[in-house]
Amino acid sequence: MLTPKQNLLEVLNWGNPEYVPLTFEAMKIVGFLSNGPIESPTDKDGLDPFGVLWHVTSEGCIPDSSKFILEDITEWKEYIKFPDTDAIDLKPFAEAELKDFDSEQQMLTYYHPNGLFERLSAFMGFEECLISLVSEPEACMEFFEALADYKIACMKKIHEAYKPDIYVYLDDLATARGTFMSPQTYRDVIKPAHKRIVDACKELGMIFFQHTCGKCEDLLEDYVDIGIGVWSSAQIMNDLTGIQERFNGRMVIEGGWDTVGKCSQLGSSADEIRAETRRAINEYGPRKGFILQPTLLNERGNSLFVGDDRLAGLFEEWAMNCRIY
Repeated sequence: MLTPKQNLLEVLNWGNPEYVPLTFEAMKIVGFLSNGPIESPTDKDGLDPFGVLWHVTSEGCIPDSSKFILEDITEWKEYIKFPDTDAIDLKPFAEAELKDFDSEQQMLTYYHPNGLFERLSAFMGFEECLISLVSEPEACMEFFEALADYKIACMKKIHEAYKPDIYVYLDDLATARGTFMSPQTYRDVIKPAHKRIVDACKELGMIFFQHTCGKCEDLLEDYVDIGIGVWSSAQIMNDLTGIQERFNGRMVIEGGWDTVGKCSQLGSSADEIRAETRRAINEYGPRKGFILQPTLLNERGNSLFVGDDRLAGLFEEWAMNCRIY
């Protein structure tokens, strides 16, 4: 019998898994403590290393929309000062987060938020960011190259302290209806710097996961083109079954949960959560290349991190239905 780690590796390598893996059974998620010094606060309102004010709620953190620090992308060098990564020590955070990690059973997975697009929008706001992508593409590209340098420097610090198996790069480029920008704008302005980040991750020996929420299926071929083999947070407003057929052997899908349905709402019942667990496994599991990633919230936040009485039913239903291979 395979361990959860071994089974996940079979999925990632398009081998012969014994069952549909569950994200939080096969992976140890880390990065919540160490993201403060390099990206944004995670426990309370405050400034990030760039000087952006963030508000933290039970559902996550968001930049203060009244205090953006950049108005004109052509002036980014004047207003954006990159933190000195040589002065950052992530090892104390790693020691705290790795206390109960069993490397024989799970893959260590580091979540690194605020990708290229998200970081620029944190500096400017969504409207000005999107306008800049179209009106000043050269300045945006120059900024993204500099930001990629910072991301890669942080990645090396992360690797030094944590030695993660998986690096999850978070950049939400889409809404529930489609991408924020045209696919061609992504290709022309963001993709070159994005590829550098992917390449750096692989050079460090980590597996790159691309977290992009929303209806982003128009970008998936580009993701594969720059070497991305796993799409995380895959939501059902995309044609997931069609995507599985199209990218069979090329891109693993992590997600499959109905994040906008009753099963993900605060008042969802244990039965609704059980039913969604079965649906996702039965619909996406048979094609392999699939990792079930539930999204469940309660009044205190993400249930998978803060606890929830309904989780027992989710795990039980997964265990009863996951062995379909």
